[in-house]
Amino acid sequence: MNSPEAKSPVVGKSRDALKVLVVDDDPFQLELIAETLRSLGVRDITETTSGDQALAAISASRDGSPFDLMLSDLHMPGMDGFQFLASVAQGGFAGALIIVSGQTSDVLHSAALVAKLRRFTVLGSIAKPVDKE
Repeated sequence: MNSPEAKSPVVGKSRDALKVLVVDDDPFQLELIAETLRSLGVRDITETTSGDQALAAISASRDGSPFDLMLSDLHMPGMDGFQFLASVAQGGFAGALIIVSGQTSDVLHSAALVAKLRRFTVLGSIAKPVDKE
C-alpha cells in the first residue's frame, strides 16, 4: 500500500525548489507560516488571504509551474476552507495539502478525511495559532 508521501509531488524536491501556496485570512498567521517556510529553505511562496485569491493564484500557476504544496486554513470568511478545497479538487489540483486550523482535532481529522476523499495528498494538519516553535 502506498503512503500519501510516496505519491506526493514534494517528495524528491529540494525545499528551495518547492512552489508553495499559503491560504489564511489572518494576516499574522499568514506571515508567520510564510516566515517559517522561508526559515526552512522554501523560497517560492505565494500568500493569499481568501479562497478567491487562492483560486486565482492556482489558475495563474497552471500556465507555468503548478504549486507543489498548499497550506490552507479551514475557517475563512466568504469562501470557507471546505468550499475552497472542493473548488480546488474540481480543478484537478495535483499538489500536496497541509490543513491549518484553529478548530478541534476532530474537525481537523474530519477535514483530512474529506480532503483524501477528494483525492488530495494530505501530508497532515497544523493546529492554530501557529507559533515559531
